[in-house]
Amino acid sequence: MLRYGCLISAAIAVLPGRAQTVIASVATGPNPFAIAVNTATNIIYVSHGNGVTVIDGATNATATVAVGSGPGPLAVDMVTDKVYVACGNSVTVIDGATNATTSVATGTNPVSIAVNPTTNKAYVADANNGINGSVREIDGATDAVATIADGFDVGPIAVNPGTNMIYVCGNILGGEATVIDGATYAALPLGSVPMTPIGGFPDSPDAIVVDTATNRIYIGNQDPSDVTLIDGATNALSTAGVSEGVSAIAVNIVTNTVYAIIQGSTGIMVIDGATNAASFIATAANSAGIAVNPATNRIYVANLAAMGTVTVIDGSTKATTTVSVGANPFAVAVNPVTDRIYVLGEDASGTVTVIDGTPVSVAPSFAGCPMSQTVEAGTSVVFNAPAGGMPSPAYRWSFDGSPLSDGGGISGSTGPILYLRGASSAVAGAYTCTATNSAGSATSAAAILSVVGTPAPGRLINLSSRAYAGTLIAGFVLTGEAPSPLILRGVGPSLAGFGVLDFAATPDLWLYDSASPANLITGDSGWQAPPSAPEGFWAGKAAPVDATAADFEQVGAFALSPGSADSAVKIALPAGAYTSQVVGTGDSGVALAEVYLADAGNPGTQLANISSRAYITGGASILIAGFVISGSTSETVLIRASGPALAPFGVFAPLPDPKLLLFDASQDLLASDAGWAGSPQIAGAAATVGAFGWNDPSSADSAFLVTLPPGSYTAQLTSLTGNQGTALLEVYAVP
Repeated sequence: MLRYGCLISAAIAVLPGRAQTVIASVATGPNPFAIAVNTATNIIYVSHGNGVTVIDGATNATATVAVGSGPGPLAVDMVTDKVYVACGNSVTVIDGATNATTSVATGTNPVSIAVNPTTNKAYVADANNGINGSVREIDGATDAVATIADGFDVGPIAVNPGTNMIYVCGNILGGEATVIDGATYAALPLGSVPMTPIGGFPDSPDAIVVDTATNRIYIGNQDPSDVTLIDGATNALSTAGVSEGVSAIAVNIVTNTVYAIIQGSTGIMVIDGATNAASFIATAANSAGIAVNPATNRIYVANLAAMGTVTVIDGSTKATTTVSVGANPFAVAVNPVTDRIYVLGEDASGTVTVIDGTPVSVAPSFAGCPMSQTVEAGTSVVFNAPAGGMPSPAYRWSFDGSPLSDGGGISGSTGPILYLRGASSAVAGAYTCTATNSAGSATSAAAILSVVGTPAPGRLINLSSRAYAGTLIAGFVLTGEAPSPLILRGVGPSLAGFGVLDFAATPDLWLYDSASPANLITGDSGWQAPPSAPEGFWAGKAAPVDATAADFEQVGAFALSPGSADSAVKIALPAGAYTSQVVGTGDSGVALAEVYLADAGNPGTQLANISSRAYITGGASILIAGFVISGSTSETVLIRASGPALAPFGVFAPLPDPKLLLFDASQDLLASDAGWAGSPQIAGAAATVGAFGWNDPSSADSAFLVTLPPGSYTAQLTSLTGNQGTALLEVYAVP
């Protein structure tokens, strides 16, 4: 439930209505297998149980061509106008001009075909029932067959016509790829793809695509999952686009962007071919087939379901919309010349749905409305109002009916996030956002801003982090004039009362300052045992004592089990930056690090931020940050989930796709984000609070900039696609 309406600016806009139009449905035949388009002749070919159906792209008229038994994969040579169809133990060659056929004996069980139109050769990966597979070459001029590689298992195959190199995926446990020189037949095995299998051997590479513009080859692998990149000039290997497992892959050679379907997920991974940086775009459940129109920079994803859809992605903006098609769509082909999209369904008739790719404009609409706020004079406030529409709308915020401009503490007046600094009575009033595109405009409901002076302003008084780790590291910043009493806790066993069974059994608590090297301030092992006060810089400056059940009740913390190994300390600290470490001595498990401001009556003191880092593995192993806003007015907070942004710091295995969720005290979902989209307001707020900068606006790092009323909140960081990796979760009070 999005209780607060438009809290965040979504990095990936979901557009209402249809952006494309279905213009025809064409029946082909039972047991459909594959679809391909000859863009030169505007003819579409579909292999199925009864043969190959030929569709005239101009009229949608059909003809069926009889081929060998069990027709499967097919490939088109647009120069010679020939179609190669893999059958049970041969390849049928169809003359595109006459539909006449020739059967060419290759081997048992051809599983993949690729064509080099420059040399007039076709290449067949022959599995031979999984025993000593072969790669065979068909001479397009004579139909003569030659074996060019033998004795290994084979899978998907691809050709780079510019370099005349053939790439064969080894469809075996161990995941190999082989490069074959099409001129000499010399084979160079690349060997095992760099992987870190879990509990056994990695599964096979399942998809391959060649970027002919950059001479790079991309192979989609299964478990453990990634995309392997082969440099076609050097055959050097690298990896990109970590995911749940890649089942299909496509490339836009104009934009140098790769799109990989994530098996078992609800989206695709987008890989920047220049940097290998990856980001995620949500589509729908059971995405199965993908195709790219490089002329329009649109991507089409078939979502396999009884009432199937195609997700249409704008490659420039990552905005998406859906088109309803026939049952169980599993394959997509595009004709960039006519801007027609052909979607093959896995129904009894092998229905091909024809989509007109010309976009239909959709007027803007708001999913919710910006939230009214009451803030203390001099503080900041944020209003959020993202809108959908096709094309993407332009924004303009207004104050009491008059359009706003940036400057004088205002930024984002022409975007979905309006950020006001130093609020005063002069800016109190009604704020609305108008979104406009070529199809129309829409104006949000008004959000009312009240600016008051109060002895109890909104502020952060409690911060916590929870993660599965051997060591949970939580940094925090304390602001204020005089030393302030804090309650610090490291909780493990008492989490059992909340249904957490894999807790850290013996969580020791250690507190350090921000010096380099850091000074140990205090430590505790068991909350009912006296904490340590080591000699050193802090000796005599802070006197740690046992935190008691009465202290916990005073700050609103849940009770710890008497005699448990949970740790807790009460200590008065001056303003500054500190690090709390909760260490599972001899074990790992779920641990909770908490910091409570015990002097709640002093409005000049605040916990300004918390940052926690942990390795995310899924399940209970997510990173959670809790925070409490006290007082009578709202507080603006910046919440960030860093994954890819950690790579420049040498962090081990940064999480590639952090997803950020925000909940209130009732565990109602307030907002979610999976990609910050380079928001200037988020970047500006990060600079204001002293957070390290995010340099890639297209990265999958996620963030909220939001103004919240007093209450308890929880931010959760997990992987969008179930990946593993190191992530950093931060919560900042924005002044």
